[in-house]
Amino acid sequence: MIYKAFYRGIIIRLSVFAILAVSLGYFTSQQYWILFGIACLLALLSGGNLIYYINAINRELTLFFDAMHNEDTSVIMNEGMNNRSLRELHRSMNKVKDHISDIKIQNEKNEKFFKELLQNSASGLMAVDSSGYVELVNDSALRLIGLQYISHIRLLEQKNKALYNAFLELKPGQNKTIKSLDRAELKLLSLKVSVLRFDNKKYRLFSINDIKSQMEESEIDTWQKLIRVLTHEIMNSVAPLTSLSNSLKRFLTENGDPKPAGEVSQRDVSGTLQGLDTIEERGKGLMHFVDDYRTLTKVPKPVFKPVEVNEWLNKNCLLIQPQINEEGIDLEIVRKNKNPEFIGDEKLMSQVLINILNNAIDALKGRDDKKIIIKITDNPSGNLIISIIDNGKGIKREDMEKIFLPFYTTKEEGSGIGLSLSRQIMRMHKGSIDIRSVPKRKTVVKLVF
Repeated sequence: MIYKAFYRGIIIRLSVFAILAVSLGYFTSQQYWILFGIACLLALLSGGNLIYYINAINRELTLFFDAMHNEDTSVIMNEGMNNRSLRELHRSMNKVKDHISDIKIQNEKNEKFFKELLQNSASGLMAVDSSGYVELVNDSALRLIGLQYISHIRLLEQKNKALYNAFLELKPGQNKTIKSLDRAELKLLSLKVSVLRFDNKKYRLFSINDIKSQMEESEIDTWQKLIRVLTHEIMNSVAPLTSLSNSLKRFLTENGDPKPAGEVSQRDVSGTLQGLDTIEERGKGLMHFVDDYRTLTKVPKPVFKPVEVNEWLNKNCLLIQPQINEEGIDLEIVRKNKNPEFIGDEKLMSQVLINILNNAIDALKGRDDKKIIIKITDNPSGNLIISIIDNGKGIKREDMEKIFLPFYTTKEEGSGIGLSLSRQIMRMHKGSIDIRSVPKRKTVVKLVF
C-alpha cells in the first residue's frame, strides 16, 4: 500500500511535468511568449514539488533510522497527515518502532535475569577478553580468588602468582586443580576454561570451584568405616571379658551367695587368679588400642607454609639413613620436578614420609637386592608428586582395599594406623596418597600435592 501510493504520486507529478514540457515546446513554436512564461513557471513549480515529494520520504526514513540507531524508541511518527503515502509510511514505522522497543525491553529483562543468575551461582565465573580485561565476574569468583575487585587478569598475579599462572596456562577442555593459600586457609580450587566469541571478540570464560566439600564427603565415608572397625574391635574385647567375669563368679559363689572362706578350694583360687590375669592382659590390649585411636584422632591442625622440597627430603633421608645402612638397602633419589616447593606442614609431612619409608624397609626384609627409589616429579597440572618405590614383598590384591582402614595391619606387631594417619594428613593438605603394588616385584606409593 505504501509503495503503490508513493509510486502513484510520482507518476502523477511526472505526468504533469511532462505535459508542461510539451506545452513549452508548443508555445515556443507558436511564439506564445506569455503562455510560455506561465508554462515555465508551472514547470519549475512542478519539478520542485516532485523533488520535495521524493525527499520527504528520504527525510522521514533518515529521521526514523537515526532514532533507531541511537536506540531512541520514544520517537512517534505522525499518523494524522493528509499525505496518504507518508501517513501509511508513518504507521508502518511506528509498528517497527514498537516491535524494536519490545525486543529491547525483553533483552533488558534477559540481561537482568542472567546477571542475577551469574551472581547467585555457587560456581565462580569470570570472562576475560583477549587483552586480559575482565568483562564480567561474579561474587563467588572474587571470594575464591581472594579479591574484592578485579578489572584485569594481571591484578591476580599480585595476590596469587601460582593461581595467575594456572589461569594463563589452562587450555579449553582441560581441568586443573590448584591449591590456594588465603591467609591461614588452604583452598583446593578446580579450574576450567572455555572460549566464546561475541561481536567478533574472543573471550575466555573461567569456571572456578572449591572442591573441599567433595573431599569432606570422602572423609565422612572414611569415618563411617572407622566406626565399624571400632565397634568390631571393642565388641571382640568386651564380650570375652563379660563371659570370663561370669565364670569367675562361679568359683567364689554358690546358689548366688558367696562361698564361706573354708569352702573356697585351691582350685577356685587358681582359676580366679588365672581369669584375672586374662582380664588384665585383655584390658591392657584394649587400652593400647584406645591409645592408638587417640593418636589417630588427635592430629594437630596443620600450619601451612611453603616448604622447599630438596631441603625437606634431605633432612628426612638423613633420619632414616641408619636403618638404610643397617638393612643394606640401596637408596636412590631421582629429581625431575620443576616445582621447587609445596605448601604444607613440614612436620606432619615428614611423619608421612618416614612412615612410608619404614613400611618399605619392612617389606624388603628377606630379600638380597634391596632397593628404594624416591622419585620427585610434576603431573600435567603442575602439582608435585613424590613416589616411593620398593622391590619388596608387596601387597596382596585382597589386602589392597583394606590397607587404609584404621587398625588394619598385616604385620604381627603393627598398630594399623600408619597409612590411615598418612591419608588423613594428606587430605588435610588437600592432596592424596595412592598405592599400586605387584606382589614380590614392586610397590609404588604416590604422594600427590
